[in-house]
Amino acid sequence: MEGQKKNSTVDHAASSDPAIALTAPQLHALLDILTHHGTYAEVESFKDPATISGYGYPFARHYPQSHGTPSYAPDSTTPLLAGVLRNIVLPFPGVRDLPPEFWHVRFQGILEKLAEAELSESYDKGVLGTRKTLATAASAIHEAVSRGILGGIQGGTGQNLHGEYDRSKAQDLTRAWEDGVRELVYGDLIDELFACAAEKHSLEEHSPAVKAAADYIIIHLATLIHHIFIVSPEGPYLLKLLENVHKLLPYSMVKQTLRIGNAATMLNGMMRLLLAKVGVGALSNWVGLTQNADDGMNLLQRIIWLVLSWDASDFRKSAEAIERAKGPSKEQLAAIKDYLNKPRAEHEDIRKASAQSNKSMVGTILERADPELLASLTDTQHAQCADYLSALLEARDRDEISNILCRQNPDLFTQAIKDAVASFEPMIRTIHQNVDLREHVSAGEAFITEFINISRAKRTTSRLLGSLTPTKADAAETRIPSVEDYVLLLRNNRHLLYNWLRQIASQCPEIRDEFRTWAKETIKVFRQLVELEPSKISVSPKGGTRPGAAGALSGPLQNLFASLPASTQARILPAIDAHAAYLSTLEDLSLKRMQRILDNMSAITTTSITGSAALTTLSAASTPSASTTATPATITGATAPTSYFSSSYWSRSGRSTPRSPSPNLAPTVLSPNGISASSEAASGKRSFSGPGMYLARWQQLLDDTLIGPAGAKPPRSSSGNAGLMRTGKDVKGVLARGKTGSGGSTKTASDSGGTVSSDVGLLANTGEGGGEGGEEPRAVDVGCVVEALGEGFKELVRGLVKGRDTSRG
Repeated sequence: MEGQKKNSTVDHAASSDPAIALTAPQLHALLDILTHHGTYAEVESFKDPATISGYGYPFARHYPQSHGTPSYAPDSTTPLLAGVLRNIVLPFPGVRDLPPEFWHVRFQGILEKLAEAELSESYDKGVLGTRKTLATAASAIHEAVSRGILGGIQGGTGQNLHGEYDRSKAQDLTRAWEDGVRELVYGDLIDELFACAAEKHSLEEHSPAVKAAADYIIIHLATLIHHIFIVSPEGPYLLKLLENVHKLLPYSMVKQTLRIGNAATMLNGMMRLLLAKVGVGALSNWVGLTQNADDGMNLLQRIIWLVLSWDASDFRKSAEAIERAKGPSKEQLAAIKDYLNKPRAEHEDIRKASAQSNKSMVGTILERADPELLASLTDTQHAQCADYLSALLEARDRDEISNILCRQNPDLFTQAIKDAVASFEPMIRTIHQNVDLREHVSAGEAFITEFINISRAKRTTSRLLGSLTPTKADAAETRIPSVEDYVLLLRNNRHLLYNWLRQIASQCPEIRDEFRTWAKETIKVFRQLVELEPSKISVSPKGGTRPGAAGALSGPLQNLFASLPASTQARILPAIDAHAAYLSTLEDLSLKRMQRILDNMSAITTTSITGSAALTTLSAASTPSASTTATPATITGATAPTSYFSSSYWSRSGRSTPRSPSPNLAPTVLSPNGISASSEAASGKRSFSGPGMYLARWQQLLDDTLIGPAGAKPPRSSSGNAGLMRTGKDVKGVLARGKTGSGGSTKTASDSGGTVSSDVGLLANTGEGGGEGGEEPRAVDVGCVVEALGEGFKELVRGLVKGRDTSRG
């Protein structure tokens, strides 16, 4: 009834006021604005422990009178997130068999504990932290999926996937991707790809369109990885975490356990290896001497605890160094340390006071503790106090996460792992009986090792190959990974994925059919249930044409916009137009960056082949037996194909997965500094940004994040900015004190406090730090649009999600 009343109100408003007909670009921009801000608002809401209980199915509400029976919220408070989870994740094979307790007891309990821990805010630390970086990245990808579910993929006639696609042109790669997506959603491409996976060595053998779409995916995935680990200031730190976990994982023991032929015995051994606890509490609980005592940690928890404790130790050392320095007084440091123990309500009150008074968090904390502490604070002491607060918060975060995942009683984390293994056990049994998993574990270990090595910035020289007299300038050069490096990494290792898919599809037909059924049912959520009427969507001469508009949501968005007063419509329309132009510019820029990467890859490949031919000629001339010992790839190096995507190049018969490093088109020639000669020859052909509009939306979320004022006191004049509120773009590249990257410290001192990632500094010096020399367009302020339509859009999405749940049930 309430929904019908709201709809009638919308229809009445639309009929009483002269509605402005939105153009296709405007509708597309409006959907982008509302999903972008709505998704991240839902992500941020999980800071509140009560949010998860209002999520709806599969997370339950807490009612004492429920007597253990789960009760689900009828209307989700986070409809965008719930839509993706219920439509895509929950029906997934294995996931759908998880017991209800996994969601509303185990997983929900962990999320609630993390929210109750009140992990630190970027506002308090004065820098963008790791959680903020990863949360905004996940939100940017999530919103793209949500738009696909809400608006749907535009249908069309059957696409000729066997047509001509020039893989050296970005436009053709994009067209191949779009054609493939339409055939997935409306055609029979899913069935064809599953059949191809079972019969062929590579999915790329299906058609030219699939082969070009694979190029498209690799370039976008390489760009995302590069942005996370290289462009992001948190990249070196994330790489260090990955490297620490990689070193601690017991690959050899896992492979030995996988040698066991009986699947049940193998699973039991694997569970004992990873989840068995050997603490004194576990023994006393088992005997019955104690009850609910801390029973220690299993191997997975030990790995998590070690990695986080190493980090926490680094931050504590930074805090102790400040305590030993002749800077802030003991009373000032004690007041800051006392802030950590205050309740959530007081933390929020101090942040609000800081924002209202334009004082830093340190200044507000000291003033509340004792105004004299703030009065005697110098600028140098303020910077040290800010670093001290940041280091303490970072150490506390890691302690809280360790306690929740590793020292919680009851142990929800271990029980959640056991539930997941039990749910996937039939699938694991079948795969173990038909596929040699040890080879895939070895291949995965080798890939991660190669990935870590590529992601490290290298000190190198720029002298010519063979030069023995490097100059002083040569010795000072540092080479950081480019997008092309990751493209090559993924290209050279894509056979690992194809080989895995081929073995599963050919040797495990039951699993293949199960996943095919899930894919065919899940892809239906991206179909447009309502066909658009072109006559009802006008075209703006300035904005150009956008045939899809907002897809199936075009009509509801038009009605939602029409429900606003005419004055509000006129006020927000310029912001919608500006955002439509912004999206159009981003789309053009994304295509331009992809083309640049394709051109660079062509130059790198050509250089590699030329170098191989020269090396072969030199070897044949100097070694009489070269003709009898050279490999075929070396002999035919001069005429080798220029594409790394040739399936005949890397495919192998049989089920074995190569353990050796990734194959190369030609022998790699290493220069004295350890960098390949082809990479040095093409060093001028390197990119530090790539395609993907979601990257710009991700960066916008980071740039818009509120950061506390830098000064302890408000600015005395309008020209000063030391006490003004900052955002993420003002602290771009600044890391929290104590954060180190892979291989040790990868940061330098910052004048504004904290530290600056050296990789980010190098990117800034090359002019490639995210914007390719300042070409990144600036996002427009669309706050008025969100304010006017945000709540109405949330109600609209909630109704759609609820309607789909009802129809599915």
